[in-house]
Amino acid sequence: MNILRDAATQVAPIGPVDSGNRSQEPNGSLIAILAFFALAFGWAWGIGVTATQVSVQLPVVGTALMMLAGFGPSLAAVTVVAMVSPGTGLRDWAARCLNWRVGWRWFAFAFALPPAVMLTAVALHGLMGGPMPASPAVDQIPVAILNFGLVLVVGGPLGEEFGWRGYALPALAASLDWRTASLIIGAVWGAWHLPLFYLASSVQSHMAMPIFMLNILAGSTIFAWLFERTQQSVLPALVLHTSLNGWTAIIEIVPTAATGRPFTLTTGLMVLIASALLLANPVPRSLDPAGRPHREPECSRAS
Repeated sequence: MNILRDAATQVAPIGPVDSGNRSQEPNGSLIAILAFFALAFGWAWGIGVTATQVSVQLPVVGTALMMLAGFGPSLAAVTVVAMVSPGTGLRDWAARCLNWRVGWRWFAFAFALPPAVMLTAVALHGLMGGPMPASPAVDQIPVAILNFGLVLVVGGPLGEEFGWRGYALPALAASLDWRTASLIIGAVWGAWHLPLFYLASSVQSHMAMPIFMLNILAGSTIFAWLFERTQQSVLPALVLHTSLNGWTAIIEIVPTAATGRPFTLTTGLMVLIASALLLANPVPRSLDPAGRPHREPECSRAS
């Protein structure tokens, strides 16, 4: 691991850097970012393959391993930050990721946006002549509410967001911009899910891969927009991810053998939202990759 730290400190970041406005930590170096992606994929896919083999004889163990596989991105982020930013780097990164003083309205927005989009998609599906799907949770409201907590812990958010948003997004945006970074992460995020399309028990097995990739790209843009407006805290992203996955147990949009239109309409609405955000005014860069406020060079302030 010392090789990773030494190499990361010697490799320049992936784009032009203004030394007056960037963190001196090497978190945004090309080798560190590639190491993060390699660890995220290696952990998830490696344990995932093991889970599929074990589940035939030991289904409970296989399920547990599959849940563990989902923690690849967050564990990869912790590993890379700890190795390439010795000293207080990991503590500073965690403090920025866990910053909750970002305004309650952003948490409310993160939780409310997914059901608003899903309900609109279901309504459009009905207007187009499709049958209105009954909620899977109509007789199990308490269970559906408790399910949000389960989704947070083992349904994706906790295992992924500290990686995709907590580390990769600011690391890439330090040299590029949040728009480009969000699209790159979206493509990688989508590719990370690809093995699930070949598991009969997964939600993705009923989805059209191009529609899913569009959904992920649009989602990544929305996540990045929210992340940049909440002081690069991961907590609102956790709420948004939990809401996205949790509401699908209440609002029937997941594709089935009968129809995939509600999911396609949901994806279309997300693409429209993401396109509007990409075309809007740029987000002010108030923070560096480590979560500290930017300081203008003395010459800039003097002028």
